[in-house]
Amino acid sequence: MMNFAIAVHSYDGAVVIELVGEFDLDAAPTFGTMIAGQLERGERRFIVDLDKLTYIDSRGIYALIEMLRAVRAADGDACLVMANPRIARVMTIAGIERALPFAADRAGALAGLRTAVSGAIA
Repeated sequence: MMNFAIAVHSYDGAVVIELVGEFDLDAAPTFGTMIAGQLERGERRFIVDLDKLTYIDSRGIYALIEMLRAVRAADGDACLVMANPRIARVMTIAGIERALPFAADRAGALAGLRTAVSGAIA
């Protein structure tokens, strides 16, 4: 039984992807398919909220890196929300904060996207 869910909604011009439960080997393909669908629909700005994750393994982390590569290849950008101390600790130990942009909340993530988008245009 899979203990994972994805909620998708809009937030001030960005797509918020809220990951809930255990983001692992079983859940990663679902996430990848959802990202591909969003990109096909023309979405380019993503906030991935990790606050409701209870667990993430190396495959979940790799799926986040793959997501960022796919979004940037489509001239978009993404930012993670990492306020959950357990998940933030795992990501820090893995060195992910150096590879993936992150913020403490959605407003900070949105500001990071705006900075990246305006930086790309300038």
